[in-house]
Amino acid sequence: MPTDPIVGDALLAGASILAGGAIGAGIGDGMAGSQFIAGVARQPEAQSRLFTPFLITVGLVEAIYFINIAFMALFVFATPGR
Repeated sequence: MPTDPIVGDALLAGASILAGGAIGAGIGDGMAGSQFIAGVARQPEAQSRLFTPFLITVGLVEAIYFINIAFMALFVFATPGR
């Protein structure tokens, strides 16, 4: 455990960013998937029209998570006092 409070707080902030991003990405992917399944269950012939927007949505949600990972790395590896 780091003795410097700034380093400890930076590590805690990085962990919080990573956890929040993972929770948000999981919720976003789950909501997109459930709406895709509901749309296909309602109109099975529309599956080909719904699949592309579904993949784009999941890709954007995951891209935001990877941006969160970049900010987490910024907080953890570029901490002052190290």
